[in-house]
Amino acid sequence: MLTVQSITRNLVEITITGTLKPEDFKEFGKKTQALINEHDSIRVMIDASGFEGWDNFDAAEQHFDFVKRHHKKVERLGIVAGHTWQHWLAALAQVFVHPHVKVFDQNQIEEAKKWLKA
Repeated sequence: MLTVQSITRNLVEITITGTLKPEDFKEFGKKTQALINEHDSIRVMIDASGFEGWDNFDAAEQHFDFVKRHHKKVERLGIVAGHTWQHWLAALAQVFVHPHVKVFDQNQIEEAKKWLKA
């Protein structure tokens, strides 16, 4: 499941829990696009500490397609990781996405927010 919350004017917190399903991206996409339309570009903190992966291939495809279509509108991306594999995935993402990406451990949420606001 994905939830989106505005923290400041252009800072968005996305929380991912459990496994992602293809339908998770419908409402999430609308909310995120509205924030991009309002601010032109955004900074994003993803709390992926509760993320357990994708429900199926279609969910992963929806996720990567969403990233591909929106990454140029993200100035900075802070990822709070809860698993070692998330650190590896974030390192791989840095090769393909536009924003500056930094990974934080679960106990560094406040540090992530400070870095995103800087």
